[in-house]
Amino acid sequence: MVLGVFWQCRAFSFVNWDDNAFVYENTHVRQGLTWANVRWSLTAGIGREVCETDYWRPVSILSHMLDVSLFGLNAGAHHMMSVALHALTAVALFLVMRAMTGRLWPSAFVAAVFAIHPLHVESVAWVGERKDVLSGLFFVLALGAYHRFVQRPFHLGIYLLLLLMGALSMMSKPMLVTLPCVLLLLDHWPLGRTRSVPLKRLLIEKIPLFLMTAIVAGITLTGRGCPNDPLWAALPWYYRAGNAMLSYGTYIRQTFWPEGLVVFYTFPGRNLNVGGAWASVALLIIVTALAWRSRQKSWLGVGWLWYLGMLMPVIGLLTQAGDQAHADRYTYLSMIGLTLMVTWAADEWAGKRKTRRQFLGATAAAVLVALSLAAHAQTAHWRDTLSLWQHAVDSDPSESVAHANLGNALIEAGRTEEAVASYERALKANAFHLRARMNLGLTLERMGRFEEAEAHLRRVVQDGWQEAEAFGGLALILLRKGNLQEAITYLQKAVALRPDVGNCFNLGNALMQSGQFAKASESFLQVIELDPNHADARYCLGMACTQMGNGAEAEACYESALRVNPSHLPSLNNLAWLLATSKQDSLRNGARAVELIEHALQLPGGSRPHLLQVLAAAYAETGQFEKAGQIAFEAATNAQNQRNPALAQAILIERQAYLSGVPWRE
Repeated sequence: MVLGVFWQCRAFSFVNWDDNAFVYENTHVRQGLTWANVRWSLTAGIGREVCETDYWRPVSILSHMLDVSLFGLNAGAHHMMSVALHALTAVALFLVMRAMTGRLWPSAFVAAVFAIHPLHVESVAWVGERKDVLSGLFFVLALGAYHRFVQRPFHLGIYLLLLLMGALSMMSKPMLVTLPCVLLLLDHWPLGRTRSVPLKRLLIEKIPLFLMTAIVAGITLTGRGCPNDPLWAALPWYYRAGNAMLSYGTYIRQTFWPEGLVVFYTFPGRNLNVGGAWASVALLIIVTALAWRSRQKSWLGVGWLWYLGMLMPVIGLLTQAGDQAHADRYTYLSMIGLTLMVTWAADEWAGKRKTRRQFLGATAAAVLVALSLAAHAQTAHWRDTLSLWQHAVDSDPSESVAHANLGNALIEAGRTEEAVASYERALKANAFHLRARMNLGLTLERMGRFEEAEAHLRRVVQDGWQEAEAFGGLALILLRKGNLQEAITYLQKAVALRPDVGNCFNLGNALMQSGQFAKASESFLQVIELDPNHADARYCLGMACTQMGNGAEAEACYESALRVNPSHLPSLNNLAWLLATSKQDSLRNGARAVELIEHALQLPGGSRPHLLQVLAAAYAETGQFEKAGQIAFEAATNAQNQRNPALAQAILIERQAYLSGVPWRE
């Protein structure tokens, strides 16, 4: 059944929604499994420092690294690994449920619904959500280990296996901190231990798991990925509680009628559907009362508390990471509780009556066929980024986030004009969608529509959006306009937020233009530290050294740039000029200068008048003044033909020195 729904994933691409940040653009993951990356994964996500992950989840990160080591960045193979893990989890769930309950067909139906429900498509068909299928597998294996543990007198090996599976599940996704509570529910039904084992003992044997829960919760709540969404944090408590209750009701509706499923549901804020929230509250009260009144039907209360409890970490009552109202992926394990309730209720209704059981079997088969068809269609929307977000836009044309991400996908596809229109629709739906506004500004900048781009980017930074791309993009526009100091201010903010090669290099160039050569040198050194093969940074550092009068250091910088790239034209030009015209006798080397500039003249690009100017100076340094004069005349003529009279005049002045038998000094 799993393969019937998800086999299509073998031809799917990565998507631009977390797959980029956590897989194909992640520096560590892209390198595959190495000892250095393993060490990084064990601490990534701990504390508030910037890192390339959201939460502490080393096992799921290692899973992505293993995929890269095995398959490279073959997206289809990554997808099929998730499908395989999901299939294993479905089979394991069936075996564990059958072992615990002794019931074949109810266990099979619960596992089958888990395997092919459309709500689970997001967890399986989204590579970036590997943490769901991986944590789910370890969760179910932990349930199996627990069942083995309670079947016999204390066995240390099985107990340690239980703890290992529990640890691996929580280290795959922090949401699994609910595991020990689920085990307590299983003690009541189907294991029936609460009737014969004191509650104190039931709690004591789970102390190590509760300690794991505390540790993982503490790491997660103090990590970089946990700060509450600003919109959520600014709301009164009753709005937050209202959305939580509405989400509980929404998940129930989507379980029984999985229609309109999309990748993202925007948090409503003060636009909360109050009527829907109260309807959800009423539903929760009714089901809770029913479970309480039917306490003898233990599966009803256990399934209900399973559903409510496993959603608690992500329901938005205590904390809210991200600006989603709810998410399909959160039902991956919690929905098992609802399925248990319905399945065992139906099984009890049918009893041993043949006609009822036949009707129930036919109904179950029809339900599974319908769910499979719906899941297959839902999975198809995940084939690539464009399809994913186009489906989201088609499902809700007023959804700002969907339009914004569709714009990003259109940019990747090279459809720039369509992307601009998509960003504009996102802003029409939500004028405060600052990321959409930033991306619109950056796109307009690349299109040469600088005035429009500046207006959008200025609004972004004025509204408090702390994003390096916004500061950097605005700075480049200001540099074009000559607003040097303001541009430097924004570039410094960009570097503070993201000290990468591009931002540091742009800041260095801006500082060079403003005459702050020492500070520019610091920026270029930072670039070289980040990318030792950055020839342009080595060249620019040489220029800064020249301006500060450090000829020997400038020579070393140009030489290092040429070691990185022997055909780096600016370095060839500047080094030859330095060797030909320096006032320091120890630096001059006319023969080397001639060699360098003649090599430069063989390369495409470059300004021929400038290169000939340097060649003339180089020959003059070797004492070949007549030849230097001839080349200088050719250089001046070229400059004049290119309508650069200032350069032509400068070269003619240098030529007079050569004709007088004097080399040029600068």
